[in-house]
Amino acid sequence: MGTVRYCVIGTGFAGTCALWHLVRELTAPGRRSPLSRPAVSIATVERGPVSGPGYPYAKDNAQLGHRCNNEASTMGIHGNDFVDWLAENKPRLVADHPELVLETHPGIDLEQWRPENGEFYPRALFGLYLEHRFQDAVRTAREHGIDVRQYTEHEAVDGWSARDGFSVRLRDLATGREFDLDGLDRVLLNTGHWQSAQGDPLAEHPGYLAAPYPPGRILPAVADRVRSRRGAGGRPRVYVQGMGPSGIDAVMTLCDEGAFTYTADGHVDSYRPAPTAGGTEPLHIVVGSRSGFFPPVRGPLTGHELHHLTPDALAGIRSENRGRLRLEPVLDLLDKDLRRATGGALGWRDVEKPRFASAREKLESDLHDARHGNLVYTLVLKARRMCFYRELTSADKALYDRHFDTHFIRTAVPMPTANAEKLLALMDAGVLSTVRHGYADPPVGVDEDGGFVIAYETADGERSRLRADCVVRAKAHDFGLERHPSPLVRNLLRRGEIVRHEEAGYATGGLALDPHGDYRVTRRVGGITGPSPHLSSYGSPVRFWQTENNYAGAFVRAAEQVAADWAETARGIPQQTGNPESTAVPDDSELITTETRS
Repeated sequence: MGTVRYCVIGTGFAGTCALWHLVRELTAPGRRSPLSRPAVSIATVERGPVSGPGYPYAKDNAQLGHRCNNEASTMGIHGNDFVDWLAENKPRLVADHPELVLETHPGIDLEQWRPENGEFYPRALFGLYLEHRFQDAVRTAREHGIDVRQYTEHEAVDGWSARDGFSVRLRDLATGREFDLDGLDRVLLNTGHWQSAQGDPLAEHPGYLAAPYPPGRILPAVADRVRSRRGAGGRPRVYVQGMGPSGIDAVMTLCDEGAFTYTADGHVDSYRPAPTAGGTEPLHIVVGSRSGFFPPVRGPLTGHELHHLTPDALAGIRSENRGRLRLEPVLDLLDKDLRRATGGALGWRDVEKPRFASAREKLESDLHDARHGNLVYTLVLKARRMCFYRELTSADKALYDRHFDTHFIRTAVPMPTANAEKLLALMDAGVLSTVRHGYADPPVGVDEDGGFVIAYETADGERSRLRADCVVRAKAHDFGLERHPSPLVRNLLRRGEIVRHEEAGYATGGLALDPHGDYRVTRRVGGITGPSPHLSSYGSPVRFWQTENNYAGAFVRAAEQVAADWAETARGIPQQTGNPESTAVPDDSELITTETRS
């Protein structure tokens, strides 16, 4: 009897999507059911204690004030499923997690709550949804006789091609025991975002936090330095490096002990810092980035379309450049579209360097624009979705990565209105301020007494410095595979099972996929590269993903395609005959593995 074995490594949003759509493919009407138990098996591997939420949406990594960056209607693993799930589970959510509902709808009568398509719910609430849907997929699979094994609190540490398929070595994080899953037909790599400490001169410095997650690590780490500063008679200061979604989360974490007040219609009114010993000044938070601006505020898309930056125009650029795109004419066309839509008032230069004196001024303007739809956000987002980055010359890719990616990301990944209102309230309370550190000197250094020195530009363009007691790094993740903290990724790279994406000597970072677009990774065998027969990947490990995709909807599309591809390997497997009770799933101790020494 033939068999097929699947493995999903990383069961956050991307992995949960993959499992759910794979199970749907395998159990679709028209396929005889239940399947023979030995015919199909699925292993899932997750470092955390629970499958589904992954790192970003796990309850230990998402505080109450951490919001999703996309509307609820765009977050479902199929259709409008997240909103439907909220409605179906309203009684349980109101009873067990009222704080998650009230965070989004302050002051509402919980019995009157109705989920809203356009709302931005807490990440922890979305994590509950993913956990639920993951177990739904497991239950459906088992009901159809598919063997599903969940390896939570396990880490994949190595992998290699073998005669009978692919092998993955797992380590039990509780015991250190290592064992191999052998004979795998298809394996999905969903390692998520990563930060590397390699090459970071501040990595081991006291008071430096290399990431804003989990939030439970931030406050205790900051507390000791804060006490020391207050003991010396000064006001403690924390610098948050990065003004994107992660930087905003870091700010919300640092302000968690205080309280926001709300107007009668649910808008943020003010912020009250937590009382301090002896009535000393509250913590001062400074957040900064190269541009010195937060992302725009999320509002409805306008009806504006691109009239100059069109597929035909891109085809014309290709014809003049031997089939490749050049960045300058692409940006020129986007500039024309922006000026056409704004009557000449705004162009691409205003995206690179917004015409605002401060981050506060831009926040206030963005809040106003968001009520009617943000025109600039609409056009830049549509330009990004044209996926022009992959067709740029290698030299222009390097230029884009150094200078332009930050502007597209900052504009195309906006924040919820509630976060903008909270940031303004924190500024009004004297708790939060912002700086622009530009592209010149390294923004963070260490003084002789062990404190941090932050270099920034004044409003007049002069270079200046300020001191900070702690630094929280909240920048974009590192795309250097050779610096990846996962031993699995490093070992796969060493073995040639994955290769970094590289063009004409320029390594864009991230792993390379099969150019035919089926999400199979590229591997190297004997100096020859080609699509892997076993490994697939999408999302954060793939460099082009950030430059071309919005994560939620793109995860779903990729999961659907991977699931359809994987399901083809199960077509024609002999079906079960005889007593259906024989399809009962064995416990995990029956899984045949190869034991290895730690």
